[in-house]
Amino acid sequence: MSKEQGAGGPAGRKPVGPERALRVDPATQTDRLCAEIRDRARYLAERARGLSSTDATMARHARARLLEVDAETIADLAEDLLRVAAGLAATAHRPGPSEHGAAAAPTGRPRILLAEDDDDEREAIAAGLEADYEVAVVSDGNQALASARLGMPDLVVLDLRIPGIDGLGVLDALRADIHTAEVPVILLSGHADDATRVRALDLGAADFIQKPASLQELRARIERTLRLTRRQTHLRTLAQTDALTGLANLRAFRGRLDEEVLRARRYGTPLTCIMADMDHLKPVNDAFGHAAGDRAIAAVAEMLRSQLRSTDLGARYGGDEFVLLLPHTSAGDGRILAERLCRRLAAAELPVGDRKVSLRTSFGVAELGAEPAADEGGELVRHADEALYAAKRSGRGRVETHGRSSSA
Repeated sequence: MSKEQGAGGPAGRKPVGPERALRVDPATQTDRLCAEIRDRARYLAERARGLSSTDATMARHARARLLEVDAETIADLAEDLLRVAAGLAATAHRPGPSEHGAAAAPTGRPRILLAEDDDDEREAIAAGLEADYEVAVVSDGNQALASARLGMPDLVVLDLRIPGIDGLGVLDALRADIHTAEVPVILLSGHADDATRVRALDLGAADFIQKPASLQELRARIERTLRLTRRQTHLRTLAQTDALTGLANLRAFRGRLDEEVLRARRYGTPLTCIMADMDHLKPVNDAFGHAAGDRAIAAVAEMLRSQLRSTDLGARYGGDEFVLLLPHTSAGDGRILAERLCRRLAAAELPVGDRKVSLRTSFGVAELGAEPAADEGGELVRHADEALYAAKRSGRGRVETHGRSSSA
């Protein structure tokens, strides 16, 4: 099969046959894709408004081209969203020769996305891997990128010369997306010079295999990459997770805060921060010991986690204080969440021996300001903290919003 590169975007996609697809949680992916489509659409609208300015013809032409690129991106995202909504990503499985009459693949196996346009080679590799992995197969770069974003594979095996977006283009796009930046990619190529190999490694490829490669070598490279990835993921999780609550720690929160502020400014979307502090932890520690206090902190953390979307971040800020970061959320919507949490925690009690401990908590809400500032993330957190202490001064067990004074 020819491996000529085709044009990207919806017009360049060839029809997709009944390929294998990775399982995906439609609710989680729909939430993320909706947010991304909304951000891009607003950014596109901002650019469109600029076309009415009195610029030179070439400048207007350049802007029009940028609008065209963004419009194609929106179309791709919308198509992906429709596939999720229809449940197509969880269907369309074409069984290979060894699968007829076999039971469904067990869960928990590593998920491999294989992007290869040669039918025979694709089926041979898939058949050789499917005994130990859950394998999804696609035949061009556009499909590979969409499938990786939807299915979040554990590893991608990617032919360098595939139609649509070529292998390096797919790799670059995966690394640029916060959701797929850490997915390891093994590149396959029958013809690649040293410059191409160096470029692939610079873009973050985990490995590069010269074709033809034996199935045994490919399996060994996959296992090695997965082992290294699991080790790195475990260490990264330990470094970014609060051991008591399982929420993000302060270091992870600060890194995410900077990312979300930049994203909110770029696309003109709201960003809200909620600070939460338990009202009566010290008496619990004094009366029942710090082990009981730790249980109370963990119980509050679990309540907070239960109300967060996949795009939100909950972190332990220190002691019995927590912080929630809510992208695409106004202060008004953040207050609704805070009030719901406040009510539920006020009604909750933690059994400790023959007594019950209150989990009452106060909340402060703040939204990223309209005007850029020197330390925007720090200012956002400070405003939420100021609102929190206003809630404490007003009687505790309540919600206050920065710049506004009313109780829950």
